[in-house]
Amino acid sequence: MRTAADEAVLALARRQHGTFSRDQAFAVGASSRFIDRRLAGGGWVRLDNAVYALVEFPPTYLRQLKAAELGSRDSAIAGRAAGALHQLTGFRSVRPEIVVPPTVRAVSRLADVHRFAGAKITAVQGIRVTTIAQTLFDVVHRVDPWTLERAIDDALVGRAMRIADLDERLTFYRGSRRKGLRLMSALVGERSAEAWEPPESELEAVGVRVLARLAGRLNLRRQVRLRWRGAAPQRVDFVDERRRLIIELDGRRWHTRVRDFERDLWRTNEAIAHGYRVLRFTWVHLTESPDEVIATIERTLAVGHLGHR
Repeated sequence: MRTAADEAVLALARRQHGTFSRDQAFAVGASSRFIDRRLAGGGWVRLDNAVYALVEFPPTYLRQLKAAELGSRDSAIAGRAAGALHQLTGFRSVRPEIVVPPTVRAVSRLADVHRFAGAKITAVQGIRVTTIAQTLFDVVHRVDPWTLERAIDDALVGRAMRIADLDERLTFYRGSRRKGLRLMSALVGERSAEAWEPPESELEAVGVRVLARLAGRLNLRRQVRLRWRGAAPQRVDFVDERRRLIIELDGRRWHTRVRDFERDLWRTNEAIAHGYRVLRFTWVHLTESPDEVIATIERTLAVGHLGHR
């Protein structure tokens, strides 16, 4: 027989992906004895200390995240799990992480716990979670630069986040020892309206220094005009014609690159149609992540031309 407390808990669970806390159950009329009976009867399942779920709701990832959030006071989903909840490009469902204020004692069987002050919090699908900007600052040292940059760009282009949100977090953390702050500072600065555009000669000089680390493995020619069948010749920054590899250096402001995206895509498609692979690197890539630049080129070289080993 369903009681008024059962109906109140059901209504609560419907709003929270099937899960609820012990305190929430008390607030809608349940007692300790009532909770024990429902657990013993199999209608409820314990997910963590003082966090339960109704078995009639499926064990989804959202339920897992909400249960992790409910398990600790003032907590929010954070880290890569927050990236997955925000549906940021390149992020997938992983074990939940939560962030709590330094003064909160939190122990969770469902999530990895982080403590720091000043986290910016929002809500997604009824789940407390760090904002997109906060999430990106939290994971900068835990994901590769390409995943980070793609997530930033797609969030900005899709208007899920503003550059002002990143600027606010950058100001908040400036002067701290937070990991990855230098890279984030460079990426945010590159996307600002006042972004510095490096002279082509300086961009090329930095590119030459980085690519020199592959001397003996690549036979690169600089500033080559390649002739396409049925199309106008295209000038490329670096090309290894034997390996059919083109490397382009891009010093344009971010907003200009976004505006020119379709044109760049067709240039790349044309190169691929003529049997070339194309890699593009920016000033920030070359100056802040040169090791990742080299690693990306090496991975490309490890795969034979057009995907054949």
